[in-house]
Amino acid sequence: MTQRQIPLVASTAEGDIAGSEELVNVFPEKSTGGKYPFVLKGSPGLAFFAELPTFPVIGLHYNKGRAFAVTPSKMYEVFNNGTFIELGDVSLNGRASMEDNGRQVVVVDGFKGFYWDATTNLVEEITAEGFYPSNTVTYQDGYFIFNRKDTGQFFLSNLLDVSFDPLDFASAEGQPDNLVAVLSDHREVFMFGTETIEVWYNSGAADFPLERNQGAFIEKGCAARYSIAKQNNTIYFVGSDLMVYQMAGYTPVRVSSHAVEEDLIDVNLDDAFAYTYQENGHLFYQLNIPALEKTWCYDISTGAWHIRRDYQFGRHRSECSMFFDKKTLVGDFQSGRIYQMTSKYLSDDGEPLIREFILPTINNGREFLTINSFELDMTTGITGNGEPIGVLEYSKDGGKTWSNQKFSNLGKIGEYLKRVKWNRLGAARQFVIKCTISQPFVIDIGGAWVEVK
Repeated sequence: MTQRQIPLVASTAEGDIAGSEELVNVFPEKSTGGKYPFVLKGSPGLAFFAELPTFPVIGLHYNKGRAFAVTPSKMYEVFNNGTFIELGDVSLNGRASMEDNGRQVVVVDGFKGFYWDATTNLVEEITAEGFYPSNTVTYQDGYFIFNRKDTGQFFLSNLLDVSFDPLDFASAEGQPDNLVAVLSDHREVFMFGTETIEVWYNSGAADFPLERNQGAFIEKGCAARYSIAKQNNTIYFVGSDLMVYQMAGYTPVRVSSHAVEEDLIDVNLDDAFAYTYQENGHLFYQLNIPALEKTWCYDISTGAWHIRRDYQFGRHRSECSMFFDKKTLVGDFQSGRIYQMTSKYLSDDGEPLIREFILPTINNGREFLTINSFELDMTTGITGNGEPIGVLEYSKDGGKTWSNQKFSNLGKIGEYLKRVKWNRLGAARQFVIKCTISQPFVIDIGGAWVEVK
């Protein structure tokens, strides 16, 4: 009889011979000491923060101590105690892109544009000559900058205002592809096209302030305009070749795994979107794919991907995000609810937050092996109602079919030395083991061990 350690999965595999590993609502964290190089931690839960009377929440924006939210019909200001006031009417269809210049908050959706003005405290539709349907808006050096929908053009507002000169437009014309989005980063404006990316900067010219950076033409486009997000002093996006990239200067660097890329093939990405946030030293890029009902999350700190999943839906329920009053707030994709998202919460607004992980295949070459026991080395006895239960299933055919569920007690509060163990898994040429924890429970798992013969 021998004991063998199973490495905890560090990411998600493509399935079948390549491996069936999967992380759902758990992610690896590098250890700064102890027995294992990294441990599995639980993804954050959601707690109620506010509920708007209209829904869904399609945009959140924060700047200079003030927070704003939009639904398809209304714009609101949200306060740090969860209260809010209605600012005015909007008429939005689809995803919202929001930005502000310190005095005005602008929102566009690819069809119309609206703005709230701090001086008048009114929400108005943008009807000025020189404004065109735009999918995205960004801000730099006093100007709102918009892509012009279904063209290769972009246009600017007047300085510190939501007014327009019809002549203040230009084309990203290094290639004849359409612009899909604009984003300012480090005082440069990245013009994302379907096949290429151009970088423009403020040259200070009197007639038109933006000028192309001739040394920064990027032969990689964007396949999902709302997948573009900033974090850790750089930009992340889904590329035209259906890989997820991080910009390293002006060079796109692939960060997606094969499993993520397989999910992006032959999928409508028009409503795919991403946002970034940070917690406990982890920097996350969260990519929602509504057409697949799936959410992938990339931990920039470790380079590992995992899946975020709601109890009712295949995807995570968040539709947008902002950091406000030292909280990460997210809007619900089908209600007017705004949640605080943090690992302090062990459920999704009272609904189960189901953690699941599938470990690497256990095998002995082509020889049969018998597993007498499987044990998780994990923290016990600090959380859980009653007697929390862990569920184990195993597969002998690479994850195509699964055994009946087997249960193990995770330890009541105070049972710090509880051993989480399952016995007598049988004999096979290979085993794939899946563990599930569905009760509110702090996830802190360092290692997995099997006793084999």
